[in-house]
Amino acid sequence: MIILVSDSTVTATSGAYNNFSTPVCPPWSSISSFVQTNITSYDKREGKSIQATQIDLQNFNSAYNGLTTQLGRPVKILYVADLRSTDSTTLSGVKLINGQTLPANGLTIATYNPLYVKGHYNAPAGALGTTNTTGTAPAALIADAITVLSVVWNDADASKRLNTPARVANDTTINAAVLGGIVPSANGNYSGGVENFLRLLEDWTSRTLTFNGSMVALFPSQIATANWGNNNDISNPPRRAYAFDTNFKDYAKLPPGTPEVRTIIHAAWNITQANSTQ
Repeated sequence: MIILVSDSTVTATSGAYNNFSTPVCPPWSSISSFVQTNITSYDKREGKSIQATQIDLQNFNSAYNGLTTQLGRPVKILYVADLRSTDSTTLSGVKLINGQTLPANGLTIATYNPLYVKGHYNAPAGALGTTNTTGTAPAALIADAITVLSVVWNDADASKRLNTPARVANDTTINAAVLGGIVPSANGNYSGGVENFLRLLEDWTSRTLTFNGSMVALFPSQIATANWGNNNDISNPPRRAYAFDTNFKDYAKLPPGTPEVRTIIHAAWNITQANSTQ
């Protein structure tokens, strides 16, 4: 499903499988339970206000069966683009909330915007803070840049100083493949390395960020382009508990939309005799 947000409208349609021919929104009521467009925050690294399209995945789960009926197939890939006008002080972004439980079929969320993920994501309650992903769904996050906001993040406190209690994070678990952009090392600026591929905006001192998945840095970020470490009021690092999700060794558990490469292998040869049908 594709959701596009402009200055004046919000539209949602089916995808390429049927040539985008099934309208979902309008009417707005068909997606208003899980899509909000009046969310504002602040990104200290970018130094800009964020106008965000927010996807509430708990409410998305509640609407899932109805969307499946309407579209004729389960929603496994959700593309969201916030195309609203910006200026030198603002960015458009996409924010995910209440994503601890995803549809059993799996879900890939993609956006050309910076993506902000608040709280536990695809993380069953009994396995928080562990490498146990047996109860997770196949999941991927794809974006211009990916920022993790802890379970206690509050948009209203986003512009406060890092050394205030309001900016202190709490333990958070993310289970997903992530593919996004980075700001490459250049001109004396460091990219932050793989350990900072997931961007942070809180004081994570003595807190743990658990990540089970796979990381792919595929391109330079086009929208969220501020350098890593450009000031000391952005974040303090967590205890990083990062691991590869071994579910991805199983083809059936790869995230929806994972690219496939197929090859033909000659396993056996047979010589057919002339004038023979064998």
